[in-house]
Amino acid sequence: MEIDADSATFLYVHGAGNKPPEDDLKRAWDEDLFERDMGERTRMVYYADLLHDHPAAIAADACGTGGALGALVSDAFADTALVEDTQVRETFGKMTPDGQEFALALTISMAARAASTTGFAPTAVARPAAGVATLLPLPAPLRRLLLRQLLSHLIPDANGYFFTGARDTIRDRLRRALGAVDGPVVVISHSLGTVVAYDVLSEAGSARKEVPLFITLGSPLGYTEIQDVITRPLKVPVPVRLWTNFADPLDLVTLDTTLADDFRTGAKVIADIAMDNPSPNNHASCGYLRSRRLREAVAEAT
Repeated sequence: MEIDADSATFLYVHGAGNKPPEDDLKRAWDEDLFERDMGERTRMVYYADLLHDHPAAIAADACGTGGALGALVSDAFADTALVEDTQVRETFGKMTPDGQEFALALTISMAARAASTTGFAPTAVARPAAGVATLLPLPAPLRRLLLRQLLSHLIPDANGYFFTGARDTIRDRLRRALGAVDGPVVVISHSLGTVVAYDVLSEAGSARKEVPLFITLGSPLGYTEIQDVITRPLKVPVPVRLWTNFADPLDLVTLDTTLADDFRTGAKVIADIAMDNPSPNNHASCGYLRSRRLREAVAEAT
């Protein structure tokens, strides 16, 4: 794949949870992926302000903790009552009725996959990626910690996106960003951002855009509960020439590391790449963005 170095623009679509201010987050992604400020070559599609009252502080580097999974397991075993977290219960209580039903179903699905020997729910027919069976099941305290994080971050924002009026406003941020770019666009998305990006790229209004590369990192698109509320039929969006999906088998958001077996409509192919996210929670965007394999995937577009 060859892209003119002066014409390709990278659009970042961040994931769930509150975020630092837009400019700070954009610079952080630049540093994580390209190890430098990319200026106008990259743009952050920012929507955290639509779901949270105030920007988050610039957090400590989530990729800086040594030991990665080991550090997280240690923390998990130190606290066996994580699922009783008051903040989680309060957050759940603020969700819409549809969002509560969705959250329960998705959490149960994630717990079932994390507890299985393959990382797949018992009813799944797909085969796990190589190596998953030897890495799972996750220890019960670790599952509790990860599920708590999901309930605190991913699921409340997913409720906001899927079941409130914020959905179209969030999509419009990406629509406008795509419309402001002349020439090829490389879309790099993480977590809930992969859902937003998939929905917008699947719209008729995006069909004429040139998207030589669509990258999803730590995507929940493999979950049936997510697939039930996104744009259907499940397929590679029309403007996308290549869809590359990066997933850590220990990332609870993407225990099903493959999307090609779900998004099969049409002749295009999704490249599923299992990788090790070295961040302590195995889901942080910095861990994916700093990986050699991801940098190789985008090298031709820089």
